[in-house]
Amino acid sequence: MIYIGAFYNTQFDNSVTRTELLSGLSVKTLGNIGTLFLSILVALACFTTAVTIIVGTADFFKGLFNDSKIVYTITAIISCVLGIAIGQFDVHYIIIVALPVLMFIYPITIVLILLNVLPDKYASKTVFRAVVVVTIFFSIPNFMQFILPEEKILPAQELIPLGSYNLGWLLPALLVFIGVNLIKITRVRSKI
Repeated sequence: MIYIGAFYNTQFDNSVTRTELLSGLSVKTLGNIGTLFLSILVALACFTTAVTIIVGTADFFKGLFNDSKIVYTITAIISCVLGIAIGQFDVHYIIIVALPVLMFIYPITIVLILLNVLPDKYASKTVFRAVVVVTIFFSIPNFMQFILPEEKILPAQELIPLGSYNLGWLLPALLVFIGVNLIKITRVRSKI
């Protein structure tokens, strides 16, 4: 994508939308068949994401109500109807609405995935909790930049390393991960 962006950067107007850019790049790189490939890829990506969200949400609510199949079905139907209703909006509008929430959720999701991949000796419950709490705390400026005026949140983001790149959570999470593991190792060694 970086190569394609660099190669075709002069071929599009600066006011091009994301959708037009992606569609235009698919046509320029693959010709008319690129539109077909893009359509198939977008359909598959949207379908798998929708199924995952619907099933995950329905399963979550099912668990809250003693594994009730009725709750699962109702939640799945409501999720489908909401998905269809939201799908009627323009892609640009959906991105504008979803971006603040995603800027808050993605760092937490990334941290949880990485911690789940690590061996248990490095990702204990204490490590999980500490790293996730720090990630949540340092993700707040990313979320708040969409709510507060830029001049109010920018000084806070500039204080945090990598904060101006919306990665202010990365170094604190890494430092807490290392710190909690070092504390755990020193405690184990002091008992020996």
